[in-house]
Amino acid sequence: MTIKNYIKNKKVKHFTANNIEIFIKDEVPENISVKNVVMDLSKRIPGHLMRNIDSIYVGQFKLLKDREMQAAYENSSIFVTNEQDSESDMVDDMIHEVAHSVEEIYMDFLYSDKKLENEFINKRKSMWAKLKDRGYSISLEKFLNPEYDREFDEFLYNNVGYPILSILTSNIFHSPYAATSLSEYFADGFEAFYMNDEISRLKNESPKLYHKIIGLLEEQ
Repeated sequence: MTIKNYIKNKKVKHFTANNIEIFIKDEVPENISVKNVVMDLSKRIPGHLMRNIDSIYVGQFKLLKDREMQAAYENSSIFVTNEQDSESDMVDDMIHEVAHSVEEIYMDFLYSDKKLENEFINKRKSMWAKLKDRGYSISLEKFLNPEYDREFDEFLYNNVGYPILSILTSNIFHSPYAATSLSEYFADGFEAFYMNDEISRLKNESPKLYHKIIGLLEEQ
């Protein structure tokens, strides 16, 4: 996906906010100002953690529909659906994708010492034990893989379901989606931290994740 694919459409609204190019392909609800959203995003997240974001595209996009996602990060761009309930929800979606852009820059800092991965795997083991007690049958080996696994993702989403998973893992993961992969574990914690969503809970439940996020503040 390139900028040229979208600016060919004369209906696309284009402007710049905080050095980020914004392309609004499809109309957003009247109660939402994309400019306000981007300004809020920039106020919440330190500039050096935003430097991998060049552009934001708002609208209906195939990559979002194919993955059944609200937002996605790809090639220094954030793609986010225009179907939003509020500016806060849109900021929330974008922060999660900023986290994935941060991973690209600070991969070594986040993962080379294995501390974050070990914390994640230990939580996966606890989740496996709880699911096993509930009668769910799936190999422990699946839970020991920190990378994204579509089959595992579908097991959590379709077989178990996030409502049940939310209850079973309420003292393990900040949200059920954090269990999907190590990358999503980091992004979910980053999102919670910068949305000021129960930061004390994040610190207590995921101390290694919390300290990695704090450590990013000192990285340049």
